[in-house]
Amino acid sequence: MFDCVLPTRNGRNGTLLTARGPINIKSKIYERDFSPLDPECDCYACRTFSRAYIRHLYRTGEILASRLCSWHNLRFLVALAEKMRQAILDGTFPAFREDFTASYASGSGE
Repeated sequence: MFDCVLPTRNGRNGTLLTARGPINIKSKIYERDFSPLDPECDCYACRTFSRAYIRHLYRTGEILASRLCSWHNLRFLVALAEKMRQAILDGTFPAFREDFTASYASGSGE
């Protein structure tokens, strides 16, 4: 998961990492979804653009779509590392790991 190219390669191909599993933003189900990419994320893409708009960017071949999704994925991994670090310091890492794994494995991405 912490591979050097995973977040950018996945972003370029429309796969977004979220706490509730990955989503493929190119899917038709996001055509009229005006929610943020990941409601829990504080990155520029999530604060500024909707899933529908980023899907539109992909469909029209705009390079901005790849960049926004890559930035989102990078921020997701940095935020995950920050949360893990804090859980270790708090002595709650085993519980954090279980909660995160269960949520991510649900695979809904919603």
